[in-house]
Amino acid sequence: MIDLSSIGAWIEDLVMGDTVRISRASGPPVLNPTTGDLEPPPPQTIYEGIGAVLGSTNTPGIVAPVAGQPYPDDPKTAYRLLTPVSAPLADRDDTVHVLHAAKDPSLTGRSWRCTQPGLVATVIAVRVTWLDENNPRGATP
Repeated sequence: MIDLSSIGAWIEDLVMGDTVRISRASGPPVLNPTTGDLEPPPPQTIYEGIGAVLGSTNTPGIVAPVAGQPYPDDPKTAYRLLTPVSAPLADRDDTVHVLHAAKDPSLTGRSWRCTQPGLVATVIAVRVTWLDENNPRGATP
């Protein structure tokens, strides 16, 4: 079997200069006694560390509906998150925040929704997760 760990380390050093946080809903909505509204509970951080958000003109693929099946989740944007293979696997609907961007300051504070679970494979150098941007002009995490 091919060992890609040295290539993964090289990609981490070369590309993954940002600090990212992956968070996940921590349970069902809770009642806010002041407003009477159901609100999401505070998210649980599952990963905070190095990563990179990459844009691309390549989409995950052309998605066609199949009769009787729910329409596949086709992201509106073609962003990808790179994290080390050692990072926990992101789930669909997890949220990714860029806490610090090494090269592009306008990336800091932006967030994305994971459209698919993180990529897993027998032979893998880095983890890839497809993203759909939440807020094009940024927000604080």
